Amino acid sequence: MRPIAAMMIVVAVLVGCTKTNNVRVVSSPYSSGKTHTEPVVFNGKPYDVGLTYRATQDAYDVTVAGQGGRALGGDEGDRKIVEQIGSSTVRHFACSGSTKSRIVPGTARHSGDKWQMQAKCG
Repeated sequence: MRPIAAMMIVVAVLVGCTKTNNVRVVSSPYSSGKTHTEPVVFNGKPYDVGLTYRATQDAYDVTVAGQGGRALGGDEGDRKIVEQIGSSTVRHFACSGSTKSRIVPGTARHSGDKWQMQAKCG
């Protein structure tokens, strides 16, 4: 009788282990939807970088603006610089450990005197 009971226990455990859980765990030091602004100096120039975590996308909306109302240019060279600033800021302030960050391709947009983009850790 004991071998049958042991076998039933093993089967019950295996059946319990086969269920899949589709819950995705996301993590950020910031509350979803709240903007956190950091002053950043890049190549000797001051910037304000705003980070807004979007839990549903597991990504950050990033805004890069010149401090004191200093306008940022809108050409390709400026885009590369602000993407470096945005990625570096997210990596330093939001990604855990030594996790790198990246700008989501095609999300960088120049808007008046600032740039907006989306970044992800990992």
